[in-house]
Amino acid sequence: MNRSIGRLLAVIFLLAMAGCMENSSQDASWLLGKWELAHNPEGDDEDVLIFDSDDTVTVLAEKGGKIQGSYTFDGNVVKISLPTERKIIEVEFDVSSDHSKLIYESGAYYNKH
Repeated sequence: MNRSIGRLLAVIFLLAMAGCMENSSQDASWLLGKWELAHNPEGDDEDVLIFDSDDTVTVLAEKGGKIQGSYTFDGNVVKISLPTERKIIEVEFDVSSDHSKLIYESGAYYNKH
């Protein structure tokens, strides 16, 4: 009988681990495409974010500039890393629960278009 309980616990453990692994590689297909700045409380430049399936992101600035970097999605946070000549710019966005907004710490947010 102890062997049966041990096997049952092992199966439960393996199922729990599989569930954790599944959650760590979340599907971010909802993120792919063009996101435009919709709310801008600080009056920063209007820009557009374009997320591609190869984990690259392109930022198109209002004044015509363009920079390409990479992104990751984990839980409810999208992290963008943008290399410039002087430094690497790291930006984080909280994701709304319905995946309709990428929200910056200033309160600015992007909507998908």
